[in-house]
Amino acid sequence: MDKVNQLFSKIPHYNKLSRQYELDFRDRGRAGLKFQSLFKNFQQTIEKNGSQTILQLDRVGKAKYVMDCRYPLTGYQSFCMCLASIDSKVCCTL
Repeated sequence: MDKVNQLFSKIPHYNKLSRQYELDFRDRGRAGLKFQSLFKNFQQTIEKNGSQTILQLDRVGKAKYVMDCRYPLTGYQSFCMCLASIDSKVCCTL
């Protein structure tokens, strides 16, 4: 039987300059992607205060998101979790 993992959300830090809460997306900004601060962006880890991100979802456009995942999650599991975190009526508003 496979091990069951509990995922924890990373808590965003308040940026005094931009006056908003932000998550650290590290190298993603260098890839030419400009992230939009949004409450639907998230990062999840296996440890409570872990530094290794297992799953992250970032908004990069009006209807564009970038998802990153790694083991132990499959692409299908990650996609389902990200889709569930986005508004259920997103397909009707595009």
